[in-house]
Amino acid sequence: MSYRLVFVFNFFLIILLMKYVSWLLHPKIRRENLFKFIFKSPLLSARNYQSSQQHKELFHFIILKLFLSGLYLSLIILVAREMLQPLNYFKVILISPIIYFLTEFCGSLGQLMFYPLSIKIPPIHRHPLISKSLGEFWGRRWNIWVQDWLRDVSRYQRKSLIAKLFVTFLISGIFHELMGNLPFLICFKRSHFGNMTLYFVIQGLGLWIEKKWVWKFPPTIHRLYLWLVVLLPAPLFINYPILLFFGILE
Repeated sequence: MSYRLVFVFNFFLIILLMKYVSWLLHPKIRRENLFKFIFKSPLLSARNYQSSQQHKELFHFIILKLFLSGLYLSLIILVAREMLQPLNYFKVILISPIIYFLTEFCGSLGQLMFYPLSIKIPPIHRHPLISKSLGEFWGRRWNIWVQDWLRDVSRYQRKSLIAKLFVTFLISGIFHELMGNLPFLICFKRSHFGNMTLYFVIQGLGLWIEKKWVWKFPPTIHRLYLWLVVLLPAPLFINYPILLFFGILE
């Protein structure tokens, strides 16, 4: 239980740090009350928080998303614990939707908690499962809240495509390491640092390859390439500390 408590506490500390960094990077909106931005919205980007004009989703739809994502998340954990032991590389890929349902659950919970406030909070995802390419998946549909924050942090990196992709995905890897692997290091004095960063570096490389060559191929190849790049290295991300947190491994 202590490991999970440290994990959750660390998660919220990293979220607060990310929000503070975004606020610092936008001097033109520093007049916006920092306390209000940090504690009255789940959005990570100060820019997006100030300019958000999204329509609120229906309250009942948010409740439905919360229930279904929590249900599917629980089912995957149950199946992984009872039917897929011992885990191996291919079984971890099989349970990789756990990340989608976890983020969907957290996003719906954030929308629900802050629903009474006037600010309009967009959903965390924009139907990533219907993406037609890797670029569409990472650039338009997956985890919009983090995407907006990454744009805040990497907006000065305009030198080249490869440099921008490398910086963006490297930053993404680092903060995921702090969220997922730091609590394990604190509790067990063992390090799993590097695997999550490698996963995101692979995604950046995959995007560069797509923009250079894969775009020439038919749409079916684009979709196949998307899921190969996202799923094949998934065990780098869904590592031992993550599986331990979910109770899939002991």
